[in-house]
This record gives sequence, C-alpha cells and structure tokens, in this order.
Amino acid sequence: RNHIAGQAEYRLLPFNFSKKFGAVLFASAGAVSPEIDKFNMKQIRLAGGGGIRYLLFPKKDIFLRLDVGFTREGPGLYIFTGEAF
Repeated sequence: RNHIAGQAEYRLLPFNFSKKFGAVLFASAGAVSPEIDKFNMKQIRLAGGGGIRYLLFPKKDIFLRLDVGFTREGPGLYIFTGEAF
C-alpha cells in the first residue's frame, strides 16, 4: 500500500490570561492506494478540529491535550499528553 498525507497545526500557547492554558486548530488530508499510479483526488479524506491545552509540567513543556476532530464519518474526542509533533 502507498499513502500520501499532510497535516498542519496552529498553536496559541499560552493564552494572555493564563500561563497554563492554550488552544490549537488543526487540519489534515490523506489518501491510501494499493499502487502509487492509482492515486486520484477523489480518494483524499479531510479532517480538522481544535483543542485545548493545559501545561502539566512547565519545566519540561509537557501539555495535557483535549482535542475534538471531525471527519466525514463523524466527530472524535481525544485525550493525550505531549504534542503530536
């Protein structure tokens, strides 16, 4: 299988009113194909969403992430520590 994907994220860290809270907006697009020459634009799937960040450990820059993502198939809720990239 072959895949192509792209991802972008805009971070607002930290907010002016708080040194521990921030936010993020994200978008992604990607496609999978059995052979590289069989990719077409109709295969591309889109996703996007946003989230909030809470700075758990300031000295190590580790955040608790709460994100909501949206696709054609519906929404998803995600909770993580650390940043995706």
